[in-house]
Amino acid sequence: MNDLQLSPEEARVVAVLVEKSITTPQYYPMTVNAITAAANQKTSRQPVMNLTEGEVGSTLNRLEELKLVVRDSFSARAQKWRQQFQHQLLLKPPTQAVLVTLMLRGPQTAAELRANAAALGGPGDAAALSAALADLADRAQPLVVELPRAPGQAATRWAHTLCGAPDAATSQQVETPRPAASPAGVTELMQRIQALEARVSELERQLGVVAETPLAD
Repeated sequence: MNDLQLSPEEARVVAVLVEKSITTPQYYPMTVNAITAAANQKTSRQPVMNLTEGEVGSTLNRLEELKLVVRDSFSARAQKWRQQFQHQLLLKPPTQAVLVTLMLRGPQTAAELRANAAALGGPGDAAALSAALADLADRAQPLVVELPRAPGQAATRWAHTLCGAPDAATSQQVETPRPAASPAGVTELMQRIQALEARVSELERQLGVVAETPLAD
C-alpha cells in the first residue's frame, strides 16, 4: 500500500485493534464500544485521546475504505471489527509490533521501544530491533523516522510517519524539570522535621530510653 496517510484518530483505532488482537484475543474482534474504551486509555497511550463512539464509528468506516479493517461477518448481535493492518502493509509480526507501539505511545528511544513492543511480540534483542526499524525505514514510503537528538537527551527517538512527518519540536518528550522548593516550603519542611524530632524525644522519655552520647576522646 503506497502513500498511506492516516489521521491521528485512524492511526489510534487501527493500532488498538492490532494491540487487542494480540494481548486479549478472547475479546477480539471488537465492538465500537470496546474500541472506543481502548483508544481512550489513560495508560500506554501518547497522546491521550477522548474519542466518542460516533467518532470511532466514522473512523472505522474510513479505515474500511482503506482496507485496513473489515466488519466481522460472524458477529451475532453488535457489529464487530477486525484489522488487516499486517496484511495490507506486508509486515512481519515483530516489525508490526514496533510500528504499532510507536502509533500507540508516540516517539520512543530504541530501549523504550524494545521494552514496550515486547507484549505485542516485538523483537527479542537489540539486533532484531535494529533490523525491524531498518525494514520500516527502508521503504518507498518510509514508515518510521529517527528524530534528531534534542538537547539533554541521551539517545535519539524513533517516530512513525503514517500521520505525516513528525514535528521534531513537538515530538520531543522531555521530562519537565520539577520546580525548586520555595523558601516557604523549606521552612515548613524544617518545622515538620523539628516536630517529629520532638515527638521521638518525648516517646523515648516515656519509654525510659536514654540516647547514647559519644564517648570523649
